[in-house]
Amino acid sequence: MMKYEKIGVFLSANSQVDDICHQAVSEVGEWIGRTRRTLIYGGAKKGLMEELAQATKQNGGRIFGVVPEIVVNRNLVSETLDVTIRTVDLADRKSIIIEKSDILLALPGGVGTLDEVFTALSMASIGYPSKRVVLYNPHGFWNSLLDLLADLHHKGMLRDRPQDLLSVVENLEDLQHLLDGE
Repeated sequence: MMKYEKIGVFLSANSQVDDICHQAVSEVGEWIGRTRRTLIYGGAKKGLMEELAQATKQNGGRIFGVVPEIVVNRNLVSETLDVTIRTVDLADRKSIIIEKSDILLALPGGVGTLDEVFTALSMASIGYPSKRVVLYNPHGFWNSLLDLLADLHHKGMLRDRPQDLLSVVENLEDLQHLLDGE
């Protein structure tokens, strides 16, 4: 297995979330930084996105922000970025994050995060070169999504079983092993 260096992360820009989400984002960012990996994410200085970037930067990581015009126009670009890639819209942002990353990691998030995860899964299912998708599932955050995917598979709407489409890790130790290629 390969060691993943460029980690594309999808997550919420909201800060009004459960403490479990804040803790998960901080510990992942700290680990990305400590291991001198590169974070590739949406580049906004809001909520969990900024928490992830701060934790990564404070611990020595490199950060690529893929920032749509609307974020730039609202002066919401994180100051932690080493590289800023400007895009027209969210669709371009998604494509660039997917393209530039070695692996895709979904931290707690909402509709935008789901859109990003489903785009990556859809691309893989129809034959585009795919990246591994990992759900970081602290305290069962993604369990209802996993149940939905299992139900869709059971009903014949998904060819592949959910566990064949993506990886699920419950804690930082398991995530570290996966990203280190162990």
